[in-house]
Amino acid sequence: MTTPSEVPSASVAHPRLLRRRAMVWAFWYTLPLALVAVVLVCRNDLPLSARLMLLLAGALGSGLVGRFLGRRLLASVGTAFDLLASLREGDYGLRGHVQWRRDPLQALIADINALSDELRDGRRKRTEASRFLGKTLVALNSAVFVVDDTGVLRLINPAARRLLHAERTAVVGRAADQLGLGPALAARDDSILDHHFPSGRGRWVVRRAVWYSAGREHVLVMLHDMSAALSEEERRAWQRLIRVLSYELNNSLTPIGSLAGSLAVLLDKESPETARQTVKDGLDAIERRAAGLARFLAGYGRLARLPPLQRTRFRLDESLARLVRLESRLVVEMVGQRSAVVDGDEDQLGQAFVNLLRNAVESALARDSEGRVWLDWRIEIEHVVVTIEDEGVGLPASDCLFVPFFTTKPDGAGIGLSLSRLIVEAHGGSVELRSRDAGPGALAVVRLPFGIPT
Repeated sequence: MTTPSEVPSASVAHPRLLRRRAMVWAFWYTLPLALVAVVLVCRNDLPLSARLMLLLAGALGSGLVGRFLGRRLLASVGTAFDLLASLREGDYGLRGHVQWRRDPLQALIADINALSDELRDGRRKRTEASRFLGKTLVALNSAVFVVDDTGVLRLINPAARRLLHAERTAVVGRAADQLGLGPALAARDDSILDHHFPSGRGRWVVRRAVWYSAGREHVLVMLHDMSAALSEEERRAWQRLIRVLSYELNNSLTPIGSLAGSLAVLLDKESPETARQTVKDGLDAIERRAAGLARFLAGYGRLARLPPLQRTRFRLDESLARLVRLESRLVVEMVGQRSAVVDGDEDQLGQAFVNLLRNAVESALARDSEGRVWLDWRIEIEHVVVTIEDEGVGLPASDCLFVPFFTTKPDGAGIGLSLSRLIVEAHGGSVELRSRDAGPGALAVVRLPFGIPT
């Protein structure tokens, strides 16, 4: 059997080839009669009976040639019709036999064979994709619903069945509103839905997509349960809190207990007059430890009880200039010149920038008395970007810079950066710390939107 690649495609065959094939067929069909006509013209002396016999022979020859060509044509056309009928019925396994490579009808059959191969491959790929999609939907922990343009539920996955407390056959084909899916269908993409389903109440992230199948609109809604993620994050937050509290309390209470025990033993062994100074020193140490513990708890209170934002519209550049004038240890160079107006809490943002400026100045002074600090800002499409750059000792090799109470300073409290980030993020912005590209030091980048997200 000739493969399709060996046969000229009927779709790309030149019209001249088709005309040439038609002319060849006409030539063979008329050849017997043409030969008889030539003989009759050349032999005028033939009797009438001989002439009739020649005419009959020419007609018979043309009839035989026409029958042969007709059968060949009908065979090719019949094969093409059979192949197209099998394609219409979804049977892509039938193939036509190709014999004559330059026959346009045979080229048509070869094209139908190639079309059958493409349709078969397409059906195989669709089947594999459908199986993969089915396995994916089954494995998803998120509930998936597909609703058509009439509001009828057409598809759900096992997570959705658990959410509805129903079997597939009991809900597919029913109106989505009757199943309590109205709020989920009306929710916007990437929004949070607080809703009570038959399985219970919860909060879900809504993702939705719209597509058309057979000319009809379908909506896919996926609900991702937030409770598990929130519970895990809450558990980790409590673990971090307890770990930090345990560490700080042990650091303070252990010396206090040790000193108290030592003082009690000292009073038992020595007279009060002899032990007076030692007792005083021990009590001073206990007081310092207690004061440190009180500062630690007060710092945690500041992080946990950030006051609500008092929103006003103010000039950020003027506010930064006032903060720079308050720094007396080192001259901070103001690079930014443009006015920048933002909506936010000026006092809280001022506290955030004070912490960042203080860190930059202390870092510059720790490295060199001639270290410099620059304050700059620029306007982007939707943000004001403030940069604080210093020629200091640089950033420590740690990922805990924004972790509460993490500090590399001997007298540091470890809440400045954490508090700054909380304030900026409450304004819908972000804080980034990185090393300078040009020389030693660090760079703090604060991005603030022009307005506060509501």
